[in-house]
Amino acid sequence: MEQKTTYIFRLVNLIGLIMLFFSIFLEWYSFQMYDFENNLLVSWSYYFFTAWQTPFSTSSSLNTLMKPESASIPFMINIILIIAILAAGYVILFKNIDQAKTIRNYNKYAYINIFLLLLIGYYVIVCPVMYLVPNELYFPLLSIRDYDLEVIRVYSIGSGYILQLISFPLIFPYSAFYYKTISSFIQQERAPEKMLQKTIQDSQEFLDLDKYIAKEELNQERDIGMPEDEVNPILTTFMEGRK
Repeated sequence: MEQKTTYIFRLVNLIGLIMLFFSIFLEWYSFQMYDFENNLLVSWSYYFFTAWQTPFSTSSSLNTLMKPESASIPFMINIILIIAILAAGYVILFKNIDQAKTIRNYNKYAYINIFLLLLIGYYVIVCPVMYLVPNELYFPLLSIRDYDLEVIRVYSIGSGYILQLISFPLIFPYSAFYYKTISSFIQQERAPEKMLQKTIQDSQEFLDLDKYIAKEELNQERDIGMPEDEVNPILTTFMEGRK
């Protein structure tokens, strides 16, 4: 039952990673403006790798004039997110903690999952606060009717943001389980009883009693003057009998 639950968590996590990967290439945020007859006058969409994009030509003066202020997320952060997604996918597929022989060696993989969760939090929470709100780009969804200009301004999150929002609860359960399992194992290893037992074991020297006894009897035989060619067969027979 526990293995089945873990398998489900891994599958859900993998689905979340796939959704998160595709979110990078989809529209993350959009700003549009309509007249009261619902004709589209202005349209701008934000993508991580191309920043603000518009379906209108550059000759549209109103659309160009209403382009949102630069709110570009650092390009390197997007690259780091892709790397983190691929690394987390590797952990899910090839570093199953249920099949680990030495859990301690899987410690670094747990931090990959935690780092990815922090990155998702950065895109879902920090980015809107740092890049949207200061530029008067309302979040997550707002429609404003301007009766003076007779237009409707629509601010909304895009499909990319929605996928990121959904991916977080899909990735979180197995990531938390992975980290908790390793942390509990390391904590048990560091318990005073375990550390004391390990110290005692490391300090003990293995004594080959059979070999020690054989050497002592050999020394005694030599002391009484027995020839060496007679001593060696006796030593060999004694050692074989001890095995």
